[in-house]
Amino acid sequence: MSRNHRIRLFSLVAVLVLLLAGCPAPAAPGAPAAPAAPVDSERAQTLNIAVSRPFADPTNYNIYAPGFDRSRTGLGAMVHEYLFYLNMETGEFVPWLAESYEYGEDLDTITVVLRQGVRWSDGEPFTADDVVFTYEMLRENPGMIWAAEANAAVASVEAIDDYTVQFNLTEPNARLHLVREAFPAVSVWSGITIQPEHIWRDVEDPVSFRNNPPIGTGPYLLENSTEQAFSYVRDDNWWGIEVLGVTPAPRVVNFMHVGPETSVALALTANDIDSPAIGILSLGSFLSVVGRNPNVQAWLPDAPYAWFDPCPRALLFQHAREPWDNPDLRKAISYSIDRDQIVALAYEGATIPAQTVWPAYSGLQPYVDAISDILDNAAVTYDPARAEEHFAAAGYERGADGIWANNGARLTVDMLVSGNTPEDMKVAQVLADQLDAAGIDVQQQTLSGAVLGTTIREGNFDIYAPQAFCPGTIYENLELFHSKFYVPLGEPAPWFERNSFRYSNEEYDAVVDEMLEALSVGADEATLIDIYARAMEIWYEDLPVAPLTQAPALVPFNTTYWEGWPDAENPWMMPVNWWATMNLLLTGYPSPDTGEWVPGIRAAGQ
Repeated sequence: MSRNHRIRLFSLVAVLVLLLAGCPAPAAPGAPAAPAAPVDSERAQTLNIAVSRPFADPTNYNIYAPGFDRSRTGLGAMVHEYLFYLNMETGEFVPWLAESYEYGEDLDTITVVLRQGVRWSDGEPFTADDVVFTYEMLRENPGMIWAAEANAAVASVEAIDDYTVQFNLTEPNARLHLVREAFPAVSVWSGITIQPEHIWRDVEDPVSFRNNPPIGTGPYLLENSTEQAFSYVRDDNWWGIEVLGVTPAPRVVNFMHVGPETSVALALTANDIDSPAIGILSLGSFLSVVGRNPNVQAWLPDAPYAWFDPCPRALLFQHAREPWDNPDLRKAISYSIDRDQIVALAYEGATIPAQTVWPAYSGLQPYVDAISDILDNAAVTYDPARAEEHFAAAGYERGADGIWANNGARLTVDMLVSGNTPEDMKVAQVLADQLDAAGIDVQQQTLSGAVLGTTIREGNFDIYAPQAFCPGTIYENLELFHSKFYVPLGEPAPWFERNSFRYSNEEYDAVVDEMLEALSVGADEATLIDIYARAMEIWYEDLPVAPLTQAPALVPFNTTYWEGWPDAENPWMMPVNWWATMNLLLTGYPSPDTGEWVPGIRAAGQ
């Protein structure tokens, strides 16, 4: 990157501040479009992604370090790659660093054939030894992110030869290839990330290792990082150019913080930003931008505009803290939540309420239909009268001040609030106001970054929202509530939605285990739906978490400099720049179904 380009990139925030002071807000839809920006040859080779906040530590590139931000830094998509990627739009399981996988007859092994010709960015070959080393490193360093999950699922990994590796599982599991915390594949967001043995083998403390510079197999190299931006430059020696015959179109990719929502809207209008991350732009801001810049488009051309992220939002209760171990109290809280109001106020109508922790995808609808009777009587709607019934059943009555109390002790709830994104803040505030109005003394504590992550996983909260529930497939989301992930309060849970709320029900566990057994023998969908319905009968009786809304991904794309973005008319890939699948948006991928290359984005006009 030239010195002039670097100065222009990292001074963008200051320029936007001046714009805010001297320019009116973007016009409403229908207003004249902003004049076209002068052609800038360097900008025309650069992809700019807006992120939600500055980078607290722009000198740490260890993706396994607690608190490391895979989403905003872009490291998991630009520098690192994975064995496989699940395309949730097409259903394809795309081979990448690997060519194939096969389960053993007893489902307690997975044999993976790696792709030959893959190189690390320093020129060293990528082999089975790197896979084996990564899992050994996770076993020896339980403080690394996802080490506990990987170690619980994978007993050992062995190299059969340079390009064949066998995963020996701790128990039969026909779905391990979809578990991002235990296998090097990306279904949603990220996955176990293989690291180069020749770099990490002499590291004394892999948890605190800063991994500078980061060496990966990905198509980009980290060129610069500050509190305001992570900047990547295309690696023209990337293995995929020779092996796959493809070169990603952008020469430079920047993940950059340009300021709050208004600044992002101005940057999109002025063609300085190509796409924002999730949770930044409200619907009103998006419509204002579109009114000034017709090159900006969303997933849908009309309301609700957004793509539905596969991770619905829910409210967590800490079951290991009294009185939140009482299902009547959890139901009382849930009946006090007006989800339509959250949609209207926090999301401006860009999503819909949720009654489950599964995404509103058509392929999952038969499962939802099968529990319609359960949902009709479940505590997932706004019903103040029924809320009062459950408060009373839990031993509470309203005091003179309107606050519910048990034997004179007022119902006070410590509500953990995420300061990470505007979405988090808006949802939490609407929710807090609703619970206050329902007679609950809400004490809010706002945290962000690594401190927030540690607090959630250690369970140091009464309630917390909104929490995303991924990956969104039937069995995997059922398993999130299995008590095998239970750890005592104060110890880090395997992951945020993987029982950081410390729910335990042996009857529920047995049904989830039955589902896995049915999947392993190829049971038909009718059998799977029946098992699901029985699990949900227990689930809604306990209500371990309170579903809130579907997750809107209002992440518009600017086509001034880059074309070929996926949308509802051409849904060739998920429109997500904060997932590790972002690299496939840039490079495209070979369809495992047809063998044809599905192209990535391209320069406008080409």
